[in-house]
Amino acid sequence: MPHALDVALVMLFGAVWPLIEYFWLWPRHVRAVAAGMPGARSRTYARALVEQWALAAAVGALTVAFARSPASLGLRVPGGWRLGLGVSLPLMYLALIVVQGRALAARPEAQARLRQKLEPLRALLPHTPAEFRLFVSLCFTAGICEELLFRGYLVWVLQPWLGLWTAAGVSMVVFGLAHAYQGLEFGVRAFAAGAVMGLLALATGSILPGMALHALVDLGSGWITYSAIRLHDRAS
Repeated sequence: MPHALDVALVMLFGAVWPLIEYFWLWPRHVRAVAAGMPGARSRTYARALVEQWALAAAVGALTVAFARSPASLGLRVPGGWRLGLGVSLPLMYLALIVVQGRALAARPEAQARLRQKLEPLRALLPHTPAEFRLFVSLCFTAGICEELLFRGYLVWVLQPWLGLWTAAGVSMVVFGLAHAYQGLEFGVRAFAAGAVMGLLALATGSILPGMALHALVDLGSGWITYSAIRLHDRAS
């Protein structure tokens, strides 16, 4: 059974921190980028790296302190057809994103539409090579840490009271709300992505495939948008 410390940690990353992000950190970051403050994006990426690894470390500390099995959080290698599913989906997405990236590079009008569509996330997307390198680290961190927090730990904490499927559904909603600072459209997209990762975890009995897919989704979208931004900058 979860301890009171588990409930407190869930409240921290599932409610308290998203509210701080929505009402204070994100608006402050947007203002800094709009004002042209040097290093604004890099500092936000670095802060997110520290936050996510600190939360993941807290989960790890509680797991060790209470002698829990990592498998209870979904940290297990799936077997049989589940392993095939867990490997094939990330590989399929990787192939898709490579094809899309190449197609986009050959279509300036599509690049312009993409830049316009993602304008609400301008403060979040990398614009320089240094920012992109840090963004890549953040993509892998999000894949590992957010899957551990939301699809592994949060589901484990809620499951004794709600059951597995309801707990997984709640984690999907909480994950979407945690990205509400990105606006309604992208918050809904985050919920949809969380639903895919949640269903993958349920199907495979593991959060490891979701970690790989999550990292690839963030990295792929970041690479495509960064390429569109850089091509536009070079053409200007």
